[in-house]
Amino acid sequence: MRIPIRRPSPALVISCIALAIALGGTGYATVLQVPRNSVGAAQLKTAAVTNKKLAANAVTTAKVLNGSLVPADFRSGSVPAGPAGPAGPAGPAGPPGLSGVERVETTSANTSTTSKSVFLACPTGKRLIGGGARVTGGSPRVAILTSYPDNDNIWRASAAETTATASNWTLTVYSICATTT
Repeated sequence: MRIPIRRPSPALVISCIALAIALGGTGYATVLQVPRNSVGAAQLKTAAVTNKKLAANAVTTAKVLNGSLVPADFRSGSVPAGPAGPAGPAGPAGPPGLSGVERVETTSANTSTTSKSVFLACPTGKRLIGGGARVTGGSPRVAILTSYPDNDNIWRASAAETTATASNWTLTVYSICATTT
């Protein structure tokens, strides 16, 4: 009995040729001997474009002429800073500020009155910059109805029982005051 020999397909022939060329090129590169001092500026420029890792190690300090590089040739942070320059001119004055900020508060009598209103003025020489109110006791049947700045110096608040209660409760008003310039 005779075994028939099959011809390889064109795809197999082409892939074998491509493999041989690829392996042959690598083999040539491994046996290639580069003569001493044969790499110059043109070859390094090509290497920098095609292989950054190769280019990073291609030139050593001994091969660089002192004073031939500029700060742009170095990565960020690798060149020490020079001496500090002279101080610049002072900028324009900023907006007026605050000083002497303090919180003051007052509390109503602790009674079971159905509604209460309390106000609080800032100390002399200071202006109101904020405030608020809170109810203590009588909960949950007491609610704050109003809490607002009455003018530049007074915080006002009111509260009332939402359902009549015999429990005592208080209304506290606090103001944030400061000296402004």
